Amino acid sequence: MPDVTIKSPNVDDIFEKWKQQTNRKDKKKLEKEFGVKGAVFSIDNISAGETVKDTMKEAAIYYAVKKIIAPTKEKEEEELIDAEKVRKQDFYEFKKDVVKDNWKGDDKVPIFSTLTPKPCQECKGKGFMETECKNCKGTGKLEDKMKIYVGEEQDKEKKVFKYDCAECYGTGKIRERCKECAGYKNMYAYKIKSVPFKRKETGIPMLHSSAQTKYEKEIKEDLHKLIDEVEGIKFPNFKELDKKAEPSLGYFNKNIKKTIKEANKDYDKYEKDKDTQIVSGLYLFPMIQVFCETKNRGKSFEIYALGSDKKFMIYSNF
Repeated sequence: MPDVTIKSPNVDDIFEKWKQQTNRKDKKKLEKEFGVKGAVFSIDNISAGETVKDTMKEAAIYYAVKKIIAPTKEKEEEELIDAEKVRKQDFYEFKKDVVKDNWKGDDKVPIFSTLTPKPCQECKGKGFMETECKNCKGTGKLEDKMKIYVGEEQDKEKKVFKYDCAECYGTGKIRERCKECAGYKNMYAYKIKSVPFKRKETGIPMLHSSAQTKYEKEIKEDLHKLIDEVEGIKFPNFKELDKKAEPSLGYFNKNIKKTIKEANKDYDKYEKDKDTQIVSGLYLFPMIQVFCETKNRGKSFEIYALGSDKKFMIYSNF
């Protein structure tokens, strides 16, 4: 790529933009720090010459990555319940992956297709338990001794009368409904699995600044949305950026060199990550740090300008 030099914004333009922006946001504070008692306040009376104490030239590197976030799959669980509880249980089926932001339920749910009958282990699939009938002691029969009068003489004899036990219907066994399966013979197993959420793609802005300002998060988010509203130099790769950073900026220092090295290291990491894709250009921006002091109370504050003399953004801790 041809050599391109970008011109940094001058201090007067930075300060003027700061005045206008601050006047819109907090005019009372501006008047408190710069106004003259008894005089009509005007921002035209606030000068860069009186306020700016020093400046420092820095640089910032920006690019954006698209990261593919795979859904977390938790370990599946298995439940075993009787038929009565199955009827009351909510089950789910999925024909396609689910957008997580649209999903209102739990991340793990019972899946209908996994519902499987299993013979009850307690009753061996019979639905009942058998115990010996206490009434007939397991014989199925009851007997009573009866007096019989025989012949003309009516001699008394005792005879045994046997009959089926009414408690067990002559089987000798008492059947009780199985408490485990509630008489349904089978228990029912099903699996609780993770909802099949779609893989999510998310844009992540990356910024490396030699000024190491507390506004880095705000700056990178603004660049992610407003990249066309600020001017920098776009490079095809870090090899070109590293080689042409100094002639492009027109200045250089140890902090900028260190920042380029650290940014390059992160950039290489994202290029090698199979779940990450770099989706923006690689930009180098001039960054001017302006050290200021208010007129009335001598309060120190800073202004940061990012971009060229034609298109730049400002941030301040005023």
